[in-house]
Amino acid sequence: MVTAAIEIDNVTKTFDDLIAVNRVSFQVPRGATLGLIGPNGAGKTTLLRMISTLAVPDSGDVRVEGRSVRENPRAARAHLGFMPAEFGCPRNMSIEEYLDYFACMYGLTAAERAVRIRDVCELTELMGRESVMVKGLSTGNRQRLLLAKTLLHDPSVLVLDEPASGLDPRARNELREIIKTLASLGKAIIISSHILPDIEDISDRVGILEAGRLVLEGDLATLRAHTGIAQRSIRLRVLPEDLTRTSQMLSQLRGISTCEIRDQAIVLTSDEPNSNFVLAAILQQDIRVLQFAENEVNLEEIFMRSTAGKVT
Repeated sequence: MVTAAIEIDNVTKTFDDLIAVNRVSFQVPRGATLGLIGPNGAGKTTLLRMISTLAVPDSGDVRVEGRSVRENPRAARAHLGFMPAEFGCPRNMSIEEYLDYFACMYGLTAAERAVRIRDVCELTELMGRESVMVKGLSTGNRQRLLLAKTLLHDPSVLVLDEPASGLDPRARNELREIIKTLASLGKAIIISSHILPDIEDISDRVGILEAGRLVLEGDLATLRAHTGIAQRSIRLRVLPEDLTRTSQMLSQLRGISTCEIRDQAIVLTSDEPNSNFVLAAILQQDIRVLQFAENEVNLEEIFMRSTAGKVT
């Protein structure tokens, strides 16, 4: 009995002496989105290629809707939609011609192609632009087109590799909403991205890869518990000349779990119920505060705490 749309079971992939993916296991249920993050060289793209049947695991297996990518890749592909990080841009095709070409490759009839092209253009907000030439599209519209192509055969599993790469904030926000809509339609989604706020916003669960291994996997509450990070994050800015001494002073305070300088700001984590004691300590030292923000620990903090920048 199939319990999840995507089942990754103890998968390993090597290239000569390099272990790119090392005994990784997790599942993604239907209607759920898993964000895959990690440093460059962590093995994310290799893992996505194995899920998408573009690479064969050396050991272990991936099952897509119960179909093994090792034993029956053709059956697995029927349920898969893979959106690669890079866009192959045909020079002399319109949006409609591009989509019709791939719909033919999926074996759709002429009547089916017309319906599917209309549906994916409507979902990705390309409706009315079908005659526009692909070579003239902006980065945002090219990403919309690539996603539309990925959805043509109505796959139940989506594998998205850096779909927001190069997009401006508005286009990223629109893409996030499309992905949420697709998840609400029952599709299982794996999305890889370096844009951690996007992953935090759209993902039900997050997997952190480092040096080919799955360091952590779960919802944010689970990840916080595993990393032992305090539940409160404080970010403050002071005058540049006060930065080092303020950081050193705050790191000695009771209730401060971590204290570091990042991007010319001081980032703290604390298990105290409020941050009044931090402000009081700074004011006692006659230090001018330029900015003070308090938030629940986010995915960036979890990522920084749980990885060491290792690559495979």
